[in-house]
Amino acid sequence: MGILKFKSHLSKLPSLLFRNNNLHTSKTFLKFNLLSANYCSGNPLQLQDVHLSNASQTLKLHPTWLRDHCRCPDCYNAVTYQRKNDILKLNEHSTISAHSQSDGLLHVLWSDGHKSIYSIPWLISNTYEGRCRTQEEEANRLITWDGSMGNLPSLEPILYHNAMHDDNTLSEIYRRVIQYGFVQIEQVPSTEIDTKMIIERVCRMSRTVFGKFWETGTNFDHMDTGYLNGYLEGHTDNTYFTEAQGFLVFHCTHFNGKGGESFLVDGFHVAKQLKQLDPIAYDYLSKANITAEYIEPGEHFSSGGAILRHDPVSHQLEQIRFNMLDRAPLTSVPQSEVGTFYRHLRTLAMLVRQKENEYWFRLSPGTVMVIDNWRLLHGRNSYEGKRVLRGCYYSRSDFMSKARHYGIIL
Repeated sequence: MGILKFKSHLSKLPSLLFRNNNLHTSKTFLKFNLLSANYCSGNPLQLQDVHLSNASQTLKLHPTWLRDHCRCPDCYNAVTYQRKNDILKLNEHSTISAHSQSDGLLHVLWSDGHKSIYSIPWLISNTYEGRCRTQEEEANRLITWDGSMGNLPSLEPILYHNAMHDDNTLSEIYRRVIQYGFVQIEQVPSTEIDTKMIIERVCRMSRTVFGKFWETGTNFDHMDTGYLNGYLEGHTDNTYFTEAQGFLVFHCTHFNGKGGESFLVDGFHVAKQLKQLDPIAYDYLSKANITAEYIEPGEHFSSGGAILRHDPVSHQLEQIRFNMLDRAPLTSVPQSEVGTFYRHLRTLAMLVRQKENEYWFRLSPGTVMVIDNWRLLHGRNSYEGKRVLRGCYYSRSDFMSKARHYGIIL
């Protein structure tokens, strides 16, 4: 069996190594020693001293997985970034005749004469084991906060002009949203045209039942409490959609009245509190299904899921679905469990409503705010007078695609 000695620290590797080109490598962070050239057909190829956790591990690469991940022109279209392998023939081609390594590259000769060349760090980062490590590191880079925001660094304001003309500023917008859950863009002219310009500069607007670019405070176009002027408790939007919109954008372009202060709650911070206070409640709300709905003439949206949703591979928390106003009739919980359900839901709601977890501010003309709707809850005080709020949604897929483009996430 062939064994490669491998030492790496994935967090230090340039983001280029994690893209679709598997021939890039960096000698600065990698050291390989081929310990044995003997290989038994059908056995996994082993990489030793791979730093996937706190301790070195041996990573076994299955031959079928290796062949399926060959990126030569016969197996992969580098123009369209799509595979060309026939899935039904993979097992026939998955016997390794020989392998070697040099300069951080793994060379494999297959029994049918096919040759593959892999960047070893690319291989590791694209395994289940490597990706779990990466997702764990990404989760650890998130900075959660309470209402004081005392642990957040002092950040230079992001200005409208810079965001419109500088890609580095645009990248910083994505970094802040991913890391902190929100970002503010200042000095935006309070016109519909300029608001649309900065919105579309950041990402594509998503069309929903509310349209692409919406406005509240001037009419009651939709049967939603947000279009009224009463108090709004902390909530996430679109819990009634099969996939809630990932991000929302607010710009208060006009305000003449009293009240209307806004607040945010970091749902991931609240989830941490719940896990420490009542791990049984955390586990229950990670599994129990709760259905939400939105009804207006000609429409009836309905969707269910756990309030605390986790990534199925890394098991990291990736979404909080919390909206007490949009709850549908509770048909997903047996009557014998109803008491348990409400007890755990009240525990979470109690933490959400703790004043210490609420960050209060005023949305003012000139400030555009982008908010992670899968992480942050938002709310508002009641108000009197005229308050015009314009904005839109970004789909999770579109926004995260751009974040990967800027190298913020993998």
